[in-house]
Parts: sequence; structure tokens; C-alpha cells
Amino acid sequence: MSAPIRKVMVVGEGAGAWLSALTLQRSFGKTGVAVELVELPSALRPEDGWATLPSQQAFHNLLGLDETKLLRAASGVYSLGQRFSNWSGPQAAFMHAYDTHGASLNHVSFYQHWLRARASGLKVPLEAFSLGAAAAAQGRFVVFNESTQAFSKATYGYNLSALGFLKAIARVALHLGLKHTAGELASVKHANGRVESVTLRSGETLTADLFVDATGSAARLVRHLEPNDNFESWSRWLPCDRTIVASAPVLDPVPAFNQVSAFRSGWLGIYPLANRTLLRARYASKHTQAEDIVDTVSALSGMRVEGDVFTDEWTTGARRAHWVGNCVAVGDTAARPDPVDATSLHLLQSGLSWLVAMFPVSRTEMPEAAVFNARMLAQTIGVRDFQAAHFKLNRRFGDPMWDDVREQSPPPTLARKLDLFEARGEISMNDDESFQEENWTSILNGHGLVPRQWDPLANAVPEQELIANFQGMLKFIASEVQAMPTLQSHLEFTTPQAESDYIFG
Repeated sequence: MSAPIRKVMVVGEGAGAWLSALTLQRSFGKTGVAVELVELPSALRPEDGWATLPSQQAFHNLLGLDETKLLRAASGVYSLGQRFSNWSGPQAAFMHAYDTHGASLNHVSFYQHWLRARASGLKVPLEAFSLGAAAAAQGRFVVFNESTQAFSKATYGYNLSALGFLKAIARVALHLGLKHTAGELASVKHANGRVESVTLRSGETLTADLFVDATGSAARLVRHLEPNDNFESWSRWLPCDRTIVASAPVLDPVPAFNQVSAFRSGWLGIYPLANRTLLRARYASKHTQAEDIVDTVSALSGMRVEGDVFTDEWTTGARRAHWVGNCVAVGDTAARPDPVDATSLHLLQSGLSWLVAMFPVSRTEMPEAAVFNARMLAQTIGVRDFQAAHFKLNRRFGDPMWDDVREQSPPPTLARKLDLFEARGEISMNDDESFQEENWTSILNGHGLVPRQWDPLANAVPEQELIANFQGMLKFIASEVQAMPTLQSHLEFTTPQAESDYIFG
């Protein structure tokens, strides 16, 4: 092997910086690769927090983190899904649970049988056939046994307080030997499409073979390597460009799901934590004023806002290439999805997982970049389309923002999904998608996109047999959920310890 990577430098702050540094130190610290984090001044506040997808579990396992201890440090709770309300006019709210629906019959998916039964008069909603959705609605924590494992794939994401989470991550990274330098970035030296060094305001100049840019929307490293702006805006499909973050009192008992409610010019998310409730509103600034949104947050949540309220400005979109030269953009430096689907950390951990898998074997030639960029492009498009579907399918007629976004032509990749689903209730899946077929089915059906037909193979099941199967599934779900512990009792069982007790698993 010639000219191997000897040093990697992560430059940035917040989750992007610390999770990148920990991932690389954990993966390559014992291989002779030196990893250094140049931490820039943090913009995080005590009110900040994240909702994550179930994929965060695998990422924590990759890093060797103890889930229970990490949640204690981050005042975190489990979330079995998200409940969407007020998005589709008079249509009822629906639960997007992190689970499947029902069980296939005669090798035909349950949803196809449900469509057939619905056309014959069935009034039971799709989510009633989801163990995860039923557990979430009743505030239960899913505990599997042999029977439930055969029926359901219910899982959970997390709600995390940002500062507590990153303090825990930092302790782990430093314990593993990460070199950490704090300072302000003064300049970036680059030549021939590569970053050569960074200079801090202290005057110190630092070099590396591979740089990781975690500087957020400023993209303070990778933007020097591109002749033209490499950022593609998604605002035509995801129009919210302002965020308000606040805290409210802790919910008791703690709900097992997040609430996402649409209002005239945006949406409000309610995210339970162990020590408070995170409120996050996203809205389109051209349709309203910040001061009006603060009142909306309190009224729509029905909760008293405590402490400071913060407003951030940022638009959705992604860089066309995340890895340029010897610089890899990660997290919100590379892509900024709307947080409506608990994706705040998802593309960050996906990018880091792929960086570990495609870590360059040479510091002079990096052909791995092409594969990495193709993978991340597919993932970002998948996330964008999933989120755009919420906005495209809205039924808030008469609200200017919602009318505008509904009338936009969807991205071609989303249009194909919507057309096929509307025709026969099938999902056209692409490679490297973050959301699976059951997730797509849940939100498209929940937002009222009703397929015109169903798989003709579903007609082979006699009607009485179909009814008996449906009744059996509902009875099974009710019985199993009743036996599950409440999320509140599960959290009380894992009584918080002192934050300083946390190291790693």
C-alpha cells in the first residue's frame, strides 16, 4: 500500500463534529491513523434537541455506546413513531409508527388485502393493524416475545437533549484518545482541488491528509474546492425556512410518540424528553412573522412555553457532491432536510457509516469519493422525496403556503412513487433508501392518497377467511399491547444516574 492516510482532521461544531470525530477515532484510532477534532465555537443552546429515526440504534452499536446510559445522559426517551394531525383537512390524524402493518396472506402483502376490505366497507383504519402504532397510542413500550416477533417489526427512535447527548459523546471520544483543539477558524489553504491546511485565529496552522467538514451551512472547507455553488435548494417542495425552538414542562406520563401538527404557515413538533418537552416549529417566513408563530406554538401545543425562545434561519437542500477532493462534507454541511420526519441526525450517521466503509486507502488518489457520492445522493433524494410527500399531499385548502406547495410539480422520483401507489397501492423502492416500504405506505395512506385498485391476487382469499384473519390480528394486537409495560414505567425502571457515570458500553 502506498501513501496511506496518516491523519484525519474534523473541523466544525455540534453533532456533526463530535459524532464524526468519535466515529473515526473508534474505527481507525488503533490502525495508526491520527484523528484530530478542531472544534469551532458552538451554536447549541440548552433548549436544542433532536428526534431520531430507529437507524440511530445501529449507529450507536457501531460506536459501542450503551443505549440506556446514553439516554440517561441526554434526558432521552424512546419514540415509537410520529402522529400527524391537521395536514389533510377534515381527515383524521394518523400514526406513522416504526412498524409494519398486519401479516401477509397467501404471500400477498397485508395492505393489498386491507384495500380490498376497505372497498367492501371496512371502517378499521390501517394503523389499527400495527402493533407499534397501537402500543404508541396507548403509551406502551414494545416488549417482544416469540409471537410478536413473528408478527411485527416494531422498533423505536430517540428524542435527545442536544447538550447532554454531545457531552456524553465528547467524553467517550476523549476517553478513546481523540486529539481535541478548540479555536476559531481564520483561513483555509487549498490548491489543486484539495484542502492543504487550516489556520486558527490563534495563528496555529494544522494539516491533514483527509478533512471532514462539519461547519454547517457555511461549508467553510468544502466550498473552496468547487468552482460553482454545489448546493441545490429543496425549498419549492419543502418551503419552511425558519425554525423556532422552545421548551415546555415535562409531560406526565411520557407519550410514546411525537406529535407533528400542521398550522397555517408551517408545522409544530412536540417531542417528549425525560426532563422537559422540546417544541420545534418550522414555518415559511414569507407567509408569517416570527412573533405570530410564538403565539401559535403555545396555542397549538396547549403547553406553557418556559425560558427563552430562539429563531433560526435555514432552508432545506443538499450539496450535489458531498466528497470533493480530500474533503468530506457531513451532516448539515452536506444536506439539510426538513426535521419533520425525525431526520436531524440521520443523514449525518449515514454519511459517517459510508465514510468508514469507503475510507480511502491512499492520501493521493481517492476513487472512493465517487461511490460515496452516489450512495449519499440516493439517500438524500430518498429523504427529500419522503418529506416532500407530506407537503404535496396536504389538504389545507385556502392556506397560501400549503396551496403553493401542493401545486408544485413533485420531483420525478417522487412522482413515480405517487403514481404507482395511487394506481395499485404498491411502492416503487430504489436503492439506498432511508425509509422502507412500510414507512411510505403509512404516510401516503395516512395523508389520504387512496389507491384505485389492488393486487388481483388478493381476491383469491375468501371474504369470510379474510374477515376471520383481520379479527384475529386485531385481537392479538390488543392482547399483546395490554401486557406491555407503559413507557413511563420503563423509564422509571431505568432510573437516571449522574451524567458523569457515562463512559461507553
